[in-house]
Amino acid sequence: LPCEVEVRSCHLPTLGLKSRGKGVRAVVSLCQAPGRNELQPEARAEPGGHACLLVSTMKDRQGTSYKLRENIEQLFTKFVDEGKATVRLKEPPVDICLSKDSIWP
Repeated sequence: LPCEVEVRSCHLPTLGLKSRGKGVRAVVSLCQAPGRNELQPEARAEPGGHACLLVSTMKDRQGTSYKLRENIEQLFTKFVDEGKATVRLKEPPVDICLSKDSIWP
């Protein structure tokens, strides 16, 4: 999903700092990270990987992966009709603000 993304640290307000307040154009993907068995066949772990959110930008084409399983603290969807949503994660403590403009192809 190509959209505008802003990743805000939840620690900033407690430190008296403000975020830049500007998102960047990015591609957001839901993916499944490989499990330990797939990386190290001799390791004993649960089969399969864990769901993650991958945010890739022009600067960081490889992207940043955020684990989703048992890690979503809150999902804000009040403005989903306007193409906006926010995912609050427990670890790392960040808010991932997503905004999809209809003017993008």
